[in-house]
Amino acid sequence: MRLINIELRIGSFKLGPLSTSMANRTYNVIMGPTGSGKSTLLKVIAGAYRPNSGSVIVDGVDVTNKPPELRGIAYVPQGYALFDHMTVYGNIEYGLKVRGMPKSIRAREVYRIAEDLGIVNLLNRKVNGLSGGESQKVALARALIVRPRVLLLDEPMSMMDVSTRESLIPTLREIPRKYDTVVIHVTHDRDEAYALADKVTIINNGQLIEEGEPEEVFTRPKRLFTAQFVGFTNIIPAKAVKTQGGSMVHIGDLTLHSSECVEGNVYVCIRPEWFNVTNEGGLNVIEGTVLDVERGRMGYRVRVSAGGVTFNAVVQSKLSSGDAVKLSIPPDMVHLIPAY
Repeated sequence: MRLINIELRIGSFKLGPLSTSMANRTYNVIMGPTGSGKSTLLKVIAGAYRPNSGSVIVDGVDVTNKPPELRGIAYVPQGYALFDHMTVYGNIEYGLKVRGMPKSIRAREVYRIAEDLGIVNLLNRKVNGLSGGESQKVALARALIVRPRVLLLDEPMSMMDVSTRESLIPTLREIPRKYDTVVIHVTHDRDEAYALADKVTIINNGQLIEEGEPEEVFTRPKRLFTAQFVGFTNIIPAKAVKTQGGSMVHIGDLTLHSSECVEGNVYVCIRPEWFNVTNEGGLNVIEGTVLDVERGRMGYRVRVSAGGVTFNAVVQSKLSSGDAVKLSIPPDMVHLIPAY
């Protein structure tokens, strides 16, 4: 699926111009803050909004001016939009029924996809009273039964508890290859995106900021906004000088070494979990004082003052405010973004 110079104006909001492509049998996650245009972009792809300019291409065919039902695209909105007056079976078979499929074929397909998603036991139930995970699987079955070329998921796990979200991730992850489709999933949840995506696209204020594989976007972002959005809590203006095999970076009274070769004004970006507590000296060891400590699921979140700079770190050692501490960071974990 390709988007070519898509542009849409709704009141004072402008989406685009925006171009991107998404390969078949891949899971694509679109991320951005509230109001960035994520859901609006899905609705342009689905056909709910007609762009002012640009093209939506599916399997090499321009579907920009086609109605939603002729695009080969299925859309699962936030909240699932299940038909309350129907059973689970009725919801799932709906798309085939409106297409005039014979009853025997509808029945076979409903049971096939219900078996795939593990919801055969729900088929005779009304959708009222289903759990969040059950409702999502019914919505997925209803969308997938028509064999869409593109499946759009708008915040599909926003109404679920943590354990239900975690249990659904393997089901979602296998959809592109199992059903030979392109999945485009909108979320602002970093863990969700990292677990699911083959490709992550970051948008803000209607503009495409950055896209790439999750490892690249989450650990080596090219743009300052991306670094802030994906959780780099250490983003510090600095001056970099090229050295043999990397850069030397001056931050306050400190000097750090990076394996990235950059010259000039930069932002030093370090994820808090990349720090280690050490008792040794040496390259990229920061000596400082603990300002405060917060207990978290992944360890202790500490703020450390060193050389006129405050660093955020997640460590396994139990520290207290006022403690002297040494933090080490490998040179290949000191990421530099040029300051334009």
